[in-house]
Amino acid sequence: MNQFALAIRNLTRKGFRSLALAFALALVVSLIFAGAIAMKSISTSITLGTQRLGADLMIVPKGYEDTARSTLIAGKPSLFYMPEEILDNVRKVKGVKQATPQLFLKSTDYECCSFVDVLLIAFDQETDFTIGPWLREAIDRPLARNETIIGRSIPITTGTTMTYFGTPLTVVGDLATTGLEYIDHGAFMTMETAREMIRNSKTEAIESLDIGEDVISTILVQLDPAITPERAAVFVEYEIEGVKALTSQDVIGSVKRQLQVLIQTIGGIGLSLWLITILLIGIVFSMSVNERQREIGLLRAMGAKRKNIFTLITIEAALLSLAGGVLGLVAGGALLLACREPIRTAFKLPYLWPDAMFILLAALLSVAAALVSGVLAAAWPAFKCSRMEPYQAIRKGE
Repeated sequence: MNQFALAIRNLTRKGFRSLALAFALALVVSLIFAGAIAMKSISTSITLGTQRLGADLMIVPKGYEDTARSTLIAGKPSLFYMPEEILDNVRKVKGVKQATPQLFLKSTDYECCSFVDVLLIAFDQETDFTIGPWLREAIDRPLARNETIIGRSIPITTGTTMTYFGTPLTVVGDLATTGLEYIDHGAFMTMETAREMIRNSKTEAIESLDIGEDVISTILVQLDPAITPERAAVFVEYEIEGVKALTSQDVIGSVKRQLQVLIQTIGGIGLSLWLITILLIGIVFSMSVNERQREIGLLRAMGAKRKNIFTLITIEAALLSLAGGVLGLVAGGALLLACREPIRTAFKLPYLWPDAMFILLAALLSVAAALVSGVLAAAWPAFKCSRMEPYQAIRKGE
């Protein structure tokens, strides 16, 4: 009988103990794997979303900074407005290269008239430098009156007509998934269509929009490369009263702070469980060696060398670790699927699955970590038993 077959027989002989160790390793692997994928998913979503935004500054009414961040990151339909005349003042600020307005409208809560949880986003096609480039991925022409392009998370097919505030919108395209709710749950239309919607809501809709036609929600700014966003933000806030200038790093920074909480929590739990599991494996294999002294002594008496005994114990540890690693990957994948929405809702964070190569690499590294941990934990007991003299081992095992 070879060492591999003998190792399997020894593990199955103590089936409950073997399963317990495998499950302990599986728990660690599932946390490592799920944590790595979750962090990468959120990071990828934030990076892609801010790249797609394409602005150095986001100017909002003073006092609505947190609301604006929530809108951008979590896609939460929010209502905040400022006079459109501020746009001209922003364009005069030193270092401002381009500035374009956006108007946010919250969809009504009546299922008969609209699709809920949609952020209606109006933009100026003539001055826009942010939305247009990636909207052209959906259609190769400008948006016409009463047309909209929607994010992938809105379950509507191209050609469908949606009605908001008494204004019909025809869906002419949809965007690729980004994981950023601002985009994935957004319905994009022209500023002219939004103005018409405001007028129609007064007479055609169940719920009217109590805002004027001369307001905007935010101004997106592209700066001259010679000036930093932080410096430009100071200029804007000094020269224009009642506004707050957010840099892209400011928005990302708020998300990174939330991520830090997740990373510390998952890392702390994972490290604690990992250390406990390594200690547990070492103790269990030490107990196993003590119980099997007679068997080991007989193997030595039959000609097994010290390295054969050491290899046998480490093979057992490697098989247990491998089984725990594979089980942990399955558990971690299930955990990701089950907790994806709760994490996104609780922390208001975007979530986009990373590419297949990263998932494969994370899976391989997680299993490798389990394998190395199990073998290292069993190394000392394996070394001890390999040093036993046959006669003494048989006598102690009696």
